[in-house]
Amino acid sequence: MEVLKAVAGTYRATPFFTVYISADSKSSNSNVIQVDQSGLFLPSRDYYLNRTANEKVLTAYLDYMEELGMLLGGQPTSTREQMRQVLELETQLANITVPQDQRRDEEKIYHKMSISELQALAPSMDWLEFLSFLLSPLELGDSEPVVVYGTDYLQQVSELINRTEPRWEGAQGAGGGTRGSVEIIGTRPSGCIQPHKAAFDE
Repeated sequence: MEVLKAVAGTYRATPFFTVYISADSKSSNSNVIQVDQSGLFLPSRDYYLNRTANEKVLTAYLDYMEELGMLLGGQPTSTREQMRQVLELETQLANITVPQDQRRDEEKIYHKMSISELQALAPSMDWLEFLSFLLSPLELGDSEPVVVYGTDYLQQVSELINRTEPRWEGAQGAGGGTRGSVEIIGTRPSGCIQPHKAAFDE
């Protein structure tokens, strides 16, 4: 949890999902916390799922991650294999990401619930603690309403986190003090460290 807080606070990035406050589409006079599936590094999920057609792109992406891992202090003998594991995890995320053509009907993906109900839906992390940190100085409680787009995605992400073996050890990452990974490091277009599983194991 501390790694996720550091990444969200320092780099304004939230791996696995996005969190923001915006007008409630069903009550435009009020703002509400909203949670949705996150984007992928590559332009679409098809790049991950159709490996034969996108072999050159995936190889170039793996080369890029390996180079970044080396710049962050990775070992030559192990960094590429570690980046392969990152790519495999991203592929699993792509597999559960809902395609955009299935998200056009907002009535079907709009789900308003309390933070406690969100906790029951995706129990792999402490939602009240994380949202309170991310949205400070707002004072939140278990009954705070949240609009969730894509309940199936969040539920599957929670299950994926729980069954993914942690592969992190303490290390200094980018940003002067943010804990990085000597085992698995992912990247986002903004250049931030994407902590994946470790963010939930602190």
